[in-house]
Amino acid sequence: MAFDITEIIDKLPPLRIPGLHSTESIGIDLGSSSIKIVQFKGVPGKYALARWSVIPLSTMAEGDKVELSPEERKANTINTLKNYRGTGKNIPKNAATSVSGNAVIVRYVKFQKLTRKELSKTIKAEAEPYIPFNVEEVFIGFHPLRDVTEEGKQKMETVLVAAKKDYVNQKIEIMESAGFKPSIVDVDAFALESIYEATLAPQVSDESVLIANIGFSKTNFTIIEKGLSVVVKDSPVSGNSITKQLMKSLGIDFRTAEKLKLANGILSPEEKEAAAEEQKKEALAVSEAAIVSAKELATETKKIIQYYYTQGKDKKIAKIVIAGGGANLKNLAAYLFAELGVPVEKINTFSKVGGAHGIPEEYQTTLAVAAGLALRRPGDIKE
Repeated sequence: MAFDITEIIDKLPPLRIPGLHSTESIGIDLGSSSIKIVQFKGVPGKYALARWSVIPLSTMAEGDKVELSPEERKANTINTLKNYRGTGKNIPKNAATSVSGNAVIVRYVKFQKLTRKELSKTIKAEAEPYIPFNVEEVFIGFHPLRDVTEEGKQKMETVLVAAKKDYVNQKIEIMESAGFKPSIVDVDAFALESIYEATLAPQVSDESVLIANIGFSKTNFTIIEKGLSVVVKDSPVSGNSITKQLMKSLGIDFRTAEKLKLANGILSPEEKEAAAEEQKKEALAVSEAAIVSAKELATETKKIIQYYYTQGKDKKIAKIVIAGGGANLKNLAAYLFAELGVPVEKINTFSKVGGAHGIPEEYQTTLAVAAGLALRRPGDIKE
């Protein structure tokens, strides 16, 4: 699915900007705390890593006491991305980026059976009942999934996506101001689907898998069933939730909280017992604070799984795959397994990509969305 700026309404994701002819493209994930960049060479099944980068963004003003304003964050992101573009050779100008959060709505609906061309002409009217925004203020995309019969009428199950124009345009402005040409705008959840299906486990594509992309400011959830995203939801529970909990519980600043979070994480029962015996009060306090947010994440995950199970008696989640920087919290996967009773593993984004052996383990999760975006190419939208 994609937005087409020239016609305003098309398929989403990805979003296509006209005038692009090169097949070279780069995936850029504009996160709240860092910019993640991935470029692949090659074709499906034979991808090789051309370049990658994780560039931290400052989220706090001088002294770590005041968060940057939205305008300051935007300027900081543009300058950081511009500096990156100026430091490398042969960096493609065409780029794919993505959107998520409260400004993006994903719905699974049943429309009357129409051709894609027919639905394109009537999509505003068809979509309006399902969108909590003014239809004139959003880009609308759709992708038919399958034909169904309901009450004797032919219909088609369709993924419907709406994204606020000002939010999408802001992403485009950042990219263009930094010297890139945004050829595609995807949705975070669909980028995760792309990288999972293309490079991780195509041999088990019939399994239903829940992917939780735990970012700095939000978590993207998507359930993939037989190669298609069937549930998509974003949650404010995130990696920063844990940092804020540490700041509140321990009375420390942002930087200190981040360091302690990464150094200690969640203690396993054995580690907790040892820490108590050795009177490692700091590690115990960090673990206790981290569990507060981890429990919220587990609760959100459980709600999504339960919702999925209401769609049919045959529905079953085979495993949970965690991605994003927040997935690197020590023992998080084990904690979620204990809470949910479903196998949990960290995503291994580059397991089937050549030339990726030097990427640190923690970036395997952090780069997941950017890698999914890197799979996109200008002109890969089907009419």
